[in-house]
Amino acid sequence: MSEKRMAGKALACPTATKDVHENTKNRDWTIREFGYGPINPDAPDEKFWGEKAELWDTDIETAKTARCGNCAVFDQTPRIMLCIQNGINVQGSTDPAMITSAANIGYCQLFHFKCAGARTCDAWVHGGPIK
Repeated sequence: MSEKRMAGKALACPTATKDVHENTKNRDWTIREFGYGPINPDAPDEKFWGEKAELWDTDIETAKTARCGNCAVFDQTPRIMLCIQNGINVQGSTDPAMITSAANIGYCQLFHFKCAGARTCDAWVHGGPIK
C-alpha cells in the first residue's frame, strides 16, 4: 500500500522509519547531495556552518538558525512519531520515546529518512515542523 490514504485504510509507515538500511541509504545520499549535517550538532564545526552561511549568503549565526527542527518538511506528527518509535523498538529492549525525545527526531518528508532536529541541509524550508 502506498503512503497515501487509500479507500479508508490507515496510512502505512514510511519504509525508512522501520528499515535501518533504507533510512541510512537515504540519509547518506542527503549528506552527499544536500549537505545534511553536521555530524555532531553540539560541536562548533565552523567549516560546516561556514559553508552553509556562504550558500545562503548570510553569517554563521543566522545559518545556525535553519535547522531540521524548524523545517517545513520535518514531520513530527503523532502518526510519524509512532512509526519511528515502533521502528526503534523492534526488540522491545529500550524506550523509543526517550530516544526520539533526546535526539528531537522527526521524519524528512522531502528526502525520506529519520533526521535529528539539530541538523540541517541545503534544502531547508522555513515554516516547520509539521506537528
